[in-house]
Amino acid sequence: MNPWVHHLTVTPLLVVPLVAGAFSFEDPAGPQFTEAERRLQRARGTGVVPMVRRAFEAGADSVVIPPGDYRFGKESWGNAGPIYPLEFRGMRRDAAHPFRIIAEGVTFWFDLPADQTPRAHFALGFADSSHVALEGATLDRDPRGNMEGRITQIDDVGNRIEIEAAEGTLVPTSFNGDLNQRLVPFNADGTFCTALYGLQRRPGQLRYRDVAQGTGPGRYWVNLDEKSELLKTNRDPGWRRAYGEAGTLQVGDGLSLVYTTTQAIGVIDCTGMRFIGIKIYISKGMAREFGGGGGHLWKGCYFGPRPVTCQWQGADGFLSGCMERGSTYDGITMLHTTDDVFNINGFWGYIEEAAGKTITLHRDHQMPARPGDWLNFFDGQTGQPVGVASVDGIDGQVLTLDRDAVPFAGSIAENPGRQCDGWVIRDSVFTDCYQRLLVQGGNGGVLRDCRFVRVGSCVRLHSTFFSKNEGGICRNISILNNTFEDVAIHTDGATLTVGFQPLNRKATAPLLTNLVVRDNTFIHPAKHAVEFDLVAGGEISGNTFHRGGPEPIRLANCTNVIVRENRAIPGPPASGPDSP
Repeated sequence: MNPWVHHLTVTPLLVVPLVAGAFSFEDPAGPQFTEAERRLQRARGTGVVPMVRRAFEAGADSVVIPPGDYRFGKESWGNAGPIYPLEFRGMRRDAAHPFRIIAEGVTFWFDLPADQTPRAHFALGFADSSHVALEGATLDRDPRGNMEGRITQIDDVGNRIEIEAAEGTLVPTSFNGDLNQRLVPFNADGTFCTALYGLQRRPGQLRYRDVAQGTGPGRYWVNLDEKSELLKTNRDPGWRRAYGEAGTLQVGDGLSLVYTTTQAIGVIDCTGMRFIGIKIYISKGMAREFGGGGGHLWKGCYFGPRPVTCQWQGADGFLSGCMERGSTYDGITMLHTTDDVFNINGFWGYIEEAAGKTITLHRDHQMPARPGDWLNFFDGQTGQPVGVASVDGIDGQVLTLDRDAVPFAGSIAENPGRQCDGWVIRDSVFTDCYQRLLVQGGNGGVLRDCRFVRVGSCVRLHSTFFSKNEGGICRNISILNNTFEDVAIHTDGATLTVGFQPLNRKATAPLLTNLVVRDNTFIHPAKHAVEFDLVAGGEISGNTFHRGGPEPIRLANCTNVIVRENRAIPGPPASGPDSP
């Protein structure tokens, strides 16, 4: 039998729009396979890469993978890092002659272990490639790799919550006790319990200790961390008055345990890649872009739970770092992330030693650079600019500069040419997501015509020396014509925060430059809708604030920031409901 003609017959799911409909714990878990079917899927999976390589090396414009289910194992490891179970490497075309991998109706399944975070696993990877497109593929894992379910009891005295595990989820057996092991509460209708994100700001507040057998089959006690005040907060009368049923946990609501994490798609040292109509159902499965020329396109892609199933926890957004050009994300749908919806960044270079014309970077925080790159240097304590130098040569972590390096001792280096400049996020929807869109560097980025609903934090343009890895200076970034609804609703939250933070937290020199926030709609912002701190040059204009606090805009330590023609309206927008 030709494995490229035969495909498995499984019970089909309903065809639904990319935006999931009403959530129900009673829905099925998704496709179920026998072990014989899995074996056949694995056999078919072995033929994917050879088939694609043959077409590519023959000079074809495209290759079509027949519809069906293909299965792959876990990653292996080499000297350069992970080898993806489904990996395409060294496939380089020019912009005038791209290569298309057409995978409509194809699902790639991955057999990945349920290891405890922060250990990650890997699924589909592209490396050292250019101008290759992947179209229409669906990515999922089996078993699902997370635990979630409906709350059946809340035991305030015992500091524990009992859940009835949703079909197809995995009961964890190991617990590491760090902050990666935490809870994401959600309401019975599948909406994120946004207010409880406020506990994230204090370590341990959303952390669980372990899981034990509950009061009946399929029921489990989730024992909370000793530092957790989740249940104390949940029953606090003031909290309940402030946030109501949508902001508190009750029997019948849901609880998701952050457990495994996966790099669903890796795009490493690539240029001009295209991902069209990709659907990622892998729980906590992110897209990772790193290095190379960048300038990729993600269009019409979906990150979230499989629609019309009892799965709630979705994928984990984008982590995009150190590309020369940022990607364009057009028409993205992202639901139920349990970390950043986006993290766009460069990397800081922490200088351990400066002598003659050389600097030595810390081995754990090596900023990418190549000869000819221009570096900016900042005082490691205050953030004050120290100087600029060009890279003449590189030997491991030792960089030779075009000038005396001694003045840069104790400073932190920035490579502005490796910060995903020119990224664009447009016409996209982010709904019921745990955390934020975080930008740490970049020049000329644009966020426009997007909608954010029930996101725990929201948008943060931020540069900090505390991270000791991701970072950079935000320059010439525009936030245009977006809608932010019921995001960052905790009392000290802010929808859009812009700022810089050096090691001693006492910077006075504005470093973030020319930031524009124009024609956005903010519905139900908390204390502030827009916060600028240490910004030089920019504009906040034409924005509308519905049901906001008394001070929708806050400026601190800013110069030449124009604020004009903004409107604060006490009630909801005339064209929409009072709440989502």
